[in-house]
Amino acid sequence: MSCSGAYASADDFASFWCLDTPLDAAEEAALETFLELAAGDIHAARAASGGCDCTLAGWAADFLKKLNVIEAAVIHNCPCQSARLSDAMKPTWLEWITNQMELIRTGKLELCDGETGSEYPAFGWAEMGVTEFNQARIIYNRQLREG
Repeated sequence: MSCSGAYASADDFASFWCLDTPLDAAEEAALETFLELAAGDIHAARAASGGCDCTLAGWAADFLKKLNVIEAAVIHNCPCQSARLSDAMKPTWLEWITNQMELIRTGKLELCDGETGSEYPAFGWAEMGVTEFNQARIIYNRQLREG
């Protein structure tokens, strides 16, 4: 999924925050605008880690939808239906959003299908040719691998 558009819809927003439905046209338009604005931050974090041109992992689309809905609620300040977040709740959600964006930006949370995050445990070792026979075996194995 490329880095364009919102990750969630106005109906997703309403469903997540248990708003009265159906939304009227003005409410839906306002929510769609805030979702688009909030998605820009997610696009920036994905672009910073090179994750805009990949197929999202199965769980990633739902995660980004949730992140989009929560960030839109934090910045959403409309007299129409809103998430009804208190001023005390907004800093907590903002901190959570900031942490998630940091994980995406640094590659610690990998959203692309088949990829692993930057902190995925991996190790390896190089063959060591301590004797002439081991050195010959290493050279022979390399030639076999290279074809």
